Amino acid sequence: MPAGASFLDALAAGIWREADADPLRLARATVLLPTRRACRGLRDAFLRLRGGEPLLLPRMQPLGDIDDDELLLDAPADGADALDLPPAIPHLERLLLLTRLALAREGVAGPGVAARLAQALADLLDSAAIEGVSLDRLEELVPADFAEHWQMTLEFLGIVRTHWPKILAERDRL
Repeated sequence: MPAGASFLDALAAGIWREADADPLRLARATVLLPTRRACRGLRDAFLRLRGGEPLLLPRMQPLGDIDDDELLLDAPADGADALDLPPAIPHLERLLLLTRLALAREGVAGPGVAARLAQALADLLDSAAIEGVSLDRLEELVPADFAEHWQMTLEFLGIVRTHWPKILAERDRL
């Protein structure tokens, strides 16, 4: 790769060449990237490469978002649960439950908005878990006399701070 060249543009061009410029072959590929930001950047690089022409993109997965149950790297060979932990809540079930909780909030304008908010809450939960950060002290991040929108945000984040742990406990899930 020449010095000064955009890494993501060069990666998109290399993947396109590797797929023999076949859009269907490209769509079957999976690209692992370090962050969501890198995924968005690669998507934009494919758009630049094709001059904005629509294209079926490869699946782009940020490494920090891979579920252990998707990889099954830590599953014992005999199928027994070595840690005797409750199972993780399935991804779709989690999104549907978070969507329902978001819909119950005042000011959420319909199921489409609630679904996008639910995905953002799921991403927040994942990031907090990956980083080993508790969400219990969110209100301490910004003093109470700061912007009213921060207080509204804190109230909305009560979904993951109070309601979500109760749901997991009721269902005996992680």
